[in-house]
Amino acid sequence: MKRFISVLIFTGVLLLVGCSGYIPQKAAESTPYPSNSITKTNAPKTPDISEETAAKIFNIGDIVRLNDITYTVNSIREVPENRFLSPENGNIWYAIDITIENKSHETFNFNSMLMFTLFDGENLSYDTAIVPDLKGNVDGEIAPESSLRGEVAFEIPQDAKDLKLEIDPILFGEKAIIKLDR
Repeated sequence: MKRFISVLIFTGVLLLVGCSGYIPQKAAESTPYPSNSITKTNAPKTPDISEETAAKIFNIGDIVRLNDITYTVNSIREVPENRFLSPENGNIWYAIDITIENKSHETFNFNSMLMFTLFDGENLSYDTAIVPDLKGNVDGEIAPESSLRGEVAFEIPQDAKDLKLEIDPILFGEKAIIKLDR
């Protein structure tokens, strides 16, 4: 009997949801605005998307602040291959020593694979690589008012030039670019 009542209630809910009052209209049935009318408004001008998301450019050693998080590229180096692992032919491992400081009052979760992209002078992008012998790791939780220092590595062509590290901590948010020495 309980099962019958449960099925009856479930069916009733489905009928109520299915019989909602929304009636879709075709685009031709809607009333368009007259093409020759001009509406004046006192609302502030909406900035172009390119203005909002334009990245600021910094150099090695500069303190980059995005929201309540600061990023400082301390140095760069080429990571030597070891007897077990090596980059593909014609490539090198390129490590960036970076300090990330959380100046907020909340824990900050950092993921270098999602938040860092390396670009060269031809605008080719390189994702982070898993490389042996890195000094520290910047991935993980950063407690409020704390910092984390470590290296992030990329596999790039030996002849890559004009490298830039893009920091994008929030999807479609403010970005920063740090010009690197190579």
